[in-house]
Amino acid sequence: MKLSRISLAVLPLLTAFSTAAAVYQVAELEPNTVSKANFAAALNDQGNAVVTGQGYIQYDENPQSTIRAANFINFPLDVSTINFESSTITSALTPQEIEDAKLGIFDARVLNFFTILLGATPDLRNQPVGGAVAISQPDNGTPGVLPLRDLAQLRSNDEYIFDLNEQGIAVGTATAPFAKQEFTPAPDPEDEEAETPAPITVWQPEPGFQYGVAVSGNGPVNLLPPYTELGGGFSQAFSVNNQGLIAGSGSVGLDEEVYTLLDTGCNGDNEPAVLCLNREHEIRTSSFFELKSQIYRSQTVVVPNGYFERAMLWQLQADGSASVSQTFGFLGEKGTGEVHQPDNDQPAVRYASSAQAVNDDGLAVGYSIYSNSDRTIRFRDSFGREFNRIYVAPHASLYQDGDVKGIIDPTEWLASIAVDINNSNIVTGYAIKTINGARRDKFFYYDVAADEVVFPTDFFSSSSSVPAAINDNGQIVGRAEIIIGGTTDRRQHGFVYDIASDTFSDLNNLVGCNADFTVIDASAINNNGEILATVLQVMPQLDAKGEPILDDSGNPVLAEQAKAVKLLPIANGEQENCNTEQDTYERNAGGLGGIGLLLLTAFGLLFRRRR
Repeated sequence: MKLSRISLAVLPLLTAFSTAAAVYQVAELEPNTVSKANFAAALNDQGNAVVTGQGYIQYDENPQSTIRAANFINFPLDVSTINFESSTITSALTPQEIEDAKLGIFDARVLNFFTILLGATPDLRNQPVGGAVAISQPDNGTPGVLPLRDLAQLRSNDEYIFDLNEQGIAVGTATAPFAKQEFTPAPDPEDEEAETPAPITVWQPEPGFQYGVAVSGNGPVNLLPPYTELGGGFSQAFSVNNQGLIAGSGSVGLDEEVYTLLDTGCNGDNEPAVLCLNREHEIRTSSFFELKSQIYRSQTVVVPNGYFERAMLWQLQADGSASVSQTFGFLGEKGTGEVHQPDNDQPAVRYASSAQAVNDDGLAVGYSIYSNSDRTIRFRDSFGREFNRIYVAPHASLYQDGDVKGIIDPTEWLASIAVDINNSNIVTGYAIKTINGARRDKFFYYDVAADEVVFPTDFFSSSSSVPAAINDNGQIVGRAEIIIGGTTDRRQHGFVYDIASDTFSDLNNLVGCNADFTVIDASAINNNGEILATVLQVMPQLDAKGEPILDDSGNPVLAEQAKAVKLLPIANGEQENCNTEQDTYERNAGGLGGIGLLLLTAFGLLFRRRR
């Protein structure tokens, strides 16, 4: 029996669809009223989940084409700061629509227009449109927004939950929310007769462009870093264990030259100082995703010269407060933890570290910067100029008893990261190397006690495979590349790997051959073997107010969209025989293409906690 087609109009609160000759049945999550596109994020053993709802997204398909979309439902549009005389608005809306909008009256089309317009044109006076919102999906409960910093629910920032422990404590990362403020620009210093400009209404962010946040029964609390000067510092949180120990990273200092530059430049004359500081700090930080992009291009990295980032652990207290309990260093020059000091015209090496996960024993893993001054990388920049630079790269790291230990051999792999660790001290992550002329990711697991790394066999030798989580039973989930049968096109499918049996499986083959969706990613697996996954499915499109879009004949308009689902193990379930070899790569639901590729590339991969 195959998975039935489900219409959003008749979707029950939580429906488990049994599937004969399958290993998993699919449990639909109750539809939320916040976002039209939702991605799997976190899951605990009680079956409670958190998903990430997509807000505004902008994706440059090519230099001549930019795709913009807003997936928020009923975005809280504030018309008080909109310039209705703009030619962009007057050419797109009728005079009556403009007059109605001034009064806060607009249909779904006009709301969608303004949401996209504001998202695409960030300006001091324009209402910001955030990119993501965390949505709680309790087991057998009603979904709702799980606010981190956006307590006013203006959806002006990006908020991601990355982990959820058994006590229901969630941790994640949020950028600064915005609110309307009065701001008075400084007079022109070159015009002695200039009058003080009149105050204007602007959208101003909170200090701290990005903070890790813990959300407990006491509400959200910002996980402040040790260093907060000149902008509030920054932090991020990726994991929480059952003792309330939180893993992430934060600022421990600031580059002296940058301090002087920002102290002088962000003076509040032409814009609020906090807006300037947040913007400048944001462009001077890097995620693993961005470091990985440098590795793909040049086989070495340059860490931005802003805040100094270090892996750290916070302890959440019973009253909801949190403080830093431990800060770690980095792998450093040849794994010694020391800084390399160049004695020629090479730039100084900047180091960073980040903890991505922590288990119940307090053992943490993540990545930190490693360098080897004896290894020179020759590369070309975007202008074709050739340079020599020493090898610098992020590598998977184990944080224990104040020490930092490397996991992956940097002479064999260009870069690596450890993304999760279970309570048996088994770590999972992935490493990067050149295979068949291209950079590829390969997942691994690492036994801390045995000090042994294993790279299991995935779909094929040049397939990139990226894990997301491991449970205490040694099951690992993530995403990996497949090749569509009869073509060379690569797509991404969710996978599950079992250490005990050494079996690597495409999740699409474990839910039955005729499923009308494609599992493109698996983000979490609990100790019951339940998986929180992201699928692409053809579903009715919704408008900006959450109502189905109808064609000229009154029928719902269908489109391939992303949503999160649970995959529940079936007792004694067996994989269905799909008859042909091609079915291993090409399913009835199709591959990850079109809008699905846009969603996953431009959004889904960017919010992953494995940064």
